[in-house]
Amino acid sequence: MPETRAISRIAHKAYAVVGAGLIALAMSSCVTTTTTAEREQGDTPEAGPLTAGEITTEPAAPDGISGTSLVHDISTISGHFLAARQALYMNDVRRSAAFFLEALNGVDPDAALLRQAFLTQYYYGDIEKAAAIGRQMEQLNLTMALAGEPGTALAIRNHDWPATLVLADVIAEDNNAMDLAGIISAWATAANGQMDAGISQLADTGRLIAGDNAPLPTHVQLNLMLMAEYLGLDDEAQQRSADLRSQDLPAGMAIQLAGFLVRNGQLPDAKALLDDRLSQQFNHRAVIDSLIVAPGRGTDIGTLIANNIIEVALASQSEDARRSRSARLRLALFIAPELDFGHLLLAQELSDVGQYEEAILHLDRIGVDDVFGQLAQLLKASIVENMDEPERAVSILEAIIIRDRDNPYLYHRVGDNYRRMQRYAESRDAYMRAVALGSDSGALHRNLGMALERLGDDLAAERHLLRAVEIDPSDSYALNYLGYWWADEGRNLDQAVGLIERAVEKRPGSGFFVDSLGWVHFKLGNPHKAVDYLERATELEPSDPEITGHLGDVYWVLGRYEEARFKWRLARSLSADDEERAMLTSRLMNGLSPDDIPAAN
Repeated sequence: MPETRAISRIAHKAYAVVGAGLIALAMSSCVTTTTTAEREQGDTPEAGPLTAGEITTEPAAPDGISGTSLVHDISTISGHFLAARQALYMNDVRRSAAFFLEALNGVDPDAALLRQAFLTQYYYGDIEKAAAIGRQMEQLNLTMALAGEPGTALAIRNHDWPATLVLADVIAEDNNAMDLAGIISAWATAANGQMDAGISQLADTGRLIAGDNAPLPTHVQLNLMLMAEYLGLDDEAQQRSADLRSQDLPAGMAIQLAGFLVRNGQLPDAKALLDDRLSQQFNHRAVIDSLIVAPGRGTDIGTLIANNIIEVALASQSEDARRSRSARLRLALFIAPELDFGHLLLAQELSDVGQYEEAILHLDRIGVDDVFGQLAQLLKASIVENMDEPERAVSILEAIIIRDRDNPYLYHRVGDNYRRMQRYAESRDAYMRAVALGSDSGALHRNLGMALERLGDDLAAERHLLRAVEIDPSDSYALNYLGYWWADEGRNLDQAVGLIERAVEKRPGSGFFVDSLGWVHFKLGNPHKAVDYLERATELEPSDPEITGHLGDVYWVLGRYEEARFKWRLARSLSADDEERAMLTSRLMNGLSPDDIPAAN
């Protein structure tokens, strides 16, 4: 079995948990529990969209703001402006918004300052302040994208439908927001008592989005069904629901459709839909139970509109739409503060920019047994692990398993956490439980093989790694792991070359994979070929001590002794592993041992 250090580097030492795959994967229309776009560590896929701020909290006053990063003199307008820009650069929208407001006080602001202040208030989630600045801009005849949206949200929340219709026309002046404006206007028209006109306008908006002769977007079809239900047009709602059930709906829309089916006494159809459309990241039983106890027809129209705003934001693919997505999510939460889906997406966005504590505040607003409760806890576990609290992350995952004991995805996920904590026996047991529950993914077999190898069960480890490659021949991490392992032990070298070459072909920018290819050529007795790969690997991963040490070994075999010593000395300075440092010190004193030089050399 290779040294611990040798194997640990195969899967990349520098692991960082990212929640960014979790929500996108769970909310997509794909129901599989693994993805070929695995993270660098080869762990359970954690895939989502988007950034946010705690929308119910007022910005802190600037004189109470601390932080060594904000070093400007903020006693002047320009100081507040510079501090605001620096906070924005650091993704701290909350402090940026507060500083921009201070810059506005007591002056006649120019257009640029007003626009910046508006955007930070909107993106921070203070819709009322953003609306006030928007009105100020309107009085000065200043226009900009998004400017009409906060005021529209205020009108929606107050159920002021005539005002909503007027303000929706302002939103429509932005070509990139015509879909949002049309859908808001349609719902406001329906709420204002013009039933047929609302449905017609919603359909017209769908045709505008889709183009001539194209089917209406699924989120528009869904809202036509919900609007028909809201207006009491039962036959039309049922017909539209039947059309939707045959479509490839993403999970968020499938949940809304299932809610309609439950409300109309079609529980078996709802269960079948959710089983087909939801990934194992959801607790299917909890989702159904939540839908059963949810309010029936007559759901608050604000919630319907807020859900629609989110669906429009997620459906829009333009660059402008993606940039404004977080603002639209905040808009939805201002209208419907208890909308779990919005809190989940905002938490994902916050975690993506390192705002972990605020992300957790959003997640904690979602009940653990609610529709999105399990996804929220899974994301929270990822965030907590990113905060260097691995034990707390495992505790969260173990609590999830108690509520959903027969879900193989959860055992795979907690197994990954155990493995990263070097609790290999627990990791193996969790993976084996996932296998026993029917999971047979390449990622699971790969990670189980890695845990078994670390426990010294080489035969079982090799069997599962081979199974991983059989299931997914393009899994570059399994290819590299198995190939490097064989090369490091000097066995199956021809096969090892083939495996690692396939891994490098898949990920040519991975210094670890390129190092593996160079190392196997060294083991095969081809130092002249190995040196090119290893030099390239050190360029790709200049701070990895093992790769640097490998290059030193090859230099020694090639007779380039001073260069070898330089690389060994550098590798020793980079290493934090006592055993590795001792080995490099020995090399510096005695050179490369004959036992470490392949016989072919």
